[in-house]
Amino acid sequence: MISNLKSRNALSAINAVLVLARSMAHEGRSGDVAAVLDVAEYLPMLMLEPADRTEEFRNQLADLAQRDSAFALALARFDSTE
Repeated sequence: MISNLKSRNALSAINAVLVLARSMAHEGRSGDVAAVLDVAEYLPMLMLEPADRTEEFRNQLADLAQRDSAFALALARFDSTE
């Protein structure tokens, strides 16, 4: 599970990951897209687990942002306090 306070942010972050993956696909970066989609398919599973996986969820986003700075958007959405 993800902390109740972060559920909406988590969905917004997943949206950003998918939008950015689509952009990468349009650029012909199929190898990168495959790696991003591996993470994108894992994120909802973290949300469904009974144990708190908020930190792991954030770590996955941070790893994506480290690989490609465009994914800092997803991390920022997750970390948002709004």
